[in-house]
Amino acid sequence: MSFFIGADVSSLQAMEDYGAVFYDENGKEDDALNILKYHGINSIRLRLFNNPTLSFDRGDYCNVNNTLAIAKRAKDNGLGIYLDFHYSDFWADWQKQTIPKAWTGKNVDELCDAIYEYTLDSLLEFKNNNAWPDIVQIGNEIGRGLLWEYGTLEHPEYIVRFLNAGIDAVSSASDANFSIPQIMIHIECGAEKKQTEDFFKNLNRYGIRNYDYIGLSYYPYWAGPYEKFIENARNAYHVFGKKIIIAETAFPYTDISHDDTPNVVTGDLTRNTMNMEATPENQFIALKKIVDIAKEEECINGIYYWEPVWYQLKGVGAEKGKGNEWENQALFDNRGHVLKGIMAFN
Repeated sequence: MSFFIGADVSSLQAMEDYGAVFYDENGKEDDALNILKYHGINSIRLRLFNNPTLSFDRGDYCNVNNTLAIAKRAKDNGLGIYLDFHYSDFWADWQKQTIPKAWTGKNVDELCDAIYEYTLDSLLEFKNNNAWPDIVQIGNEIGRGLLWEYGTLEHPEYIVRFLNAGIDAVSSASDANFSIPQIMIHIECGAEKKQTEDFFKNLNRYGIRNYDYIGLSYYPYWAGPYEKFIENARNAYHVFGKKIIIAETAFPYTDISHDDTPNVVTGDLTRNTMNMEATPENQFIALKKIVDIAKEEECINGIYYWEPVWYQLKGVGAEKGKGNEWENQALFDNRGHVLKGIMAFN
């Protein structure tokens, strides 16, 4: 696949199990994957938690079995697959990188073994079920490290050892019939040139194995102007020789919350940082700008929208027993009708 146009649909199985329906622009009910594909999506991103117990109300989503079911559907639909290993039982990002419960008490050597075995076993499940990924991401938003309190920025040597264990597992799972997926190292620092450069220089300093892509999260209302993102992407490509993928991006279509959980991105935020209201038209404009940048910049090889199908539905909140803080950034409204924003991919 030469250029990835994608979406993270990790909530899709749970949404469907709790009764979600999706409609195209003509008001016809359809599989969300079909609607996404029709509008230019050629790849889906899926997160993996080790042993999730808080992932939506039923508590077991984002494990290998549920993720595999969506991956097989995507593969049957002609879509590429991008697996995002969090190496945690729940969300791992720049604010938290919690060691899986089953791995607590392990030392660094034992954690490396655990990463290798878990990654290998997971990939073999995808391999044996004809859902082999195109991209494997080792850790999620790890600009401040992973598996805290070991793999912190104070111990970059441990970060590299953990990443190498995952990379080695990807290589071990591959064979003559299943070529090695492209490896992504993903950080949150979309518009932070110095932080990005320092992080990847440390990886090189401590002997990171070969990888293919630098993944950057870029939410313009948090990260800053488009120009800063472009500067960072160009510099990272120039310094490290790795193509960039926008691993996560989004923009709200409304300021309304349909449950008791406040939306994490509000109209006040987008007005103050981007001078843009949260409207369907502005969602399209903001996303089209990012898509155009991705397609025009030689250093960028793909873009993924974060959770377009995750509209508000009881039982499918940010965690078990809670509401959805991201609903207003879906590409479907709260009745499941596709929004104009999706057309930015076309």
